[in-house]
Amino acid sequence: MYNIRKIQLAIIVLPAIMFLSFIGYGQQTGGQMDMKEEERYLANHFDSLASAGSDDLREAMNRKIKEKFKSLLKHEASFSYPFDSLSNAGVLKSPDGKVKIYNWNVPYEAGYHVFQCFIQYQAEDTLMYFELNDRSEQIDQPESKILDKNNWYGALYYDVITNEGRGDQTYYTLLGYDPNDYMTNKKVIDVLHFDKNNQPVFGAEIFKNQRNMSRRVIFEYAEFATMTLQYEEDKNMIVYDHLSPSKPQYEGQYEFYGPDFSYDGLRFENGIWNTYFDLDLRLNEINLDD
Repeated sequence: MYNIRKIQLAIIVLPAIMFLSFIGYGQQTGGQMDMKEEERYLANHFDSLASAGSDDLREAMNRKIKEKFKSLLKHEASFSYPFDSLSNAGVLKSPDGKVKIYNWNVPYEAGYHVFQCFIQYQAEDTLMYFELNDRSEQIDQPESKILDKNNWYGALYYDVITNEGRGDQTYYTLLGYDPNDYMTNKKVIDVLHFDKNNQPVFGAEIFKNQRNMSRRVIFEYAEFATMTLQYEEDKNMIVYDHLSPSKPQYEGQYEFYGPDFSYDGLRFENGIWNTYFDLDLRLNEINLDD
């Protein structure tokens, strides 16, 4: 898991802008790459992006970063290289070793930003990569939508969980952060899988909250509040703060929401994430039978 606080240094809050998506089929394209040199190039440009004093400079740096990734991710060596010096970007690899995610954001002077993401996928016979197109602001009722690389609900991912679902489907559950606007932040639980053509699909009806099912889970809360959302491997659960308004009359006004010192969680069972309420995190082991 990478450190969200490092990424927040580069953030001004919010709506997302769109970029065209790109798909590439990764094969060694002649010659060996000096991965350390490529990483230094990216690190320098990410640092310049974070410190840029104008939108024009940010866009110029972002274009260079994206073009570098488009050429770099074609090479097999990039999939195994850790890129652990990219302090202004997140690099994650799934526990099964088949998916790698490169994730960052671009801040703008007007107070919004856009999420950027490339995904590499090790299919049976080739390494593939995809650029995602953030259309968060245009997606109505995102909890119910199946999305693709051209219509992505953007977030800064900081953890990925691999689960085997029903019908031999592998799910990559993604935990993400979204600094929504000047009033609220969001945390996102999304799920990625790949269709029969090895194309990325976001969202699946595997999140159960009592009787209701959703395709992703989105939490919204006050900008200055802090919400915990993390996967606890020893408990085999995604554990999170329960959010409530500071006063009953603020019900539904998420700029007044924050943790209420209780915790809920999701546990993967029989191919879906089941919700458990009022967890006692003082215990090393949670008794889910009570």
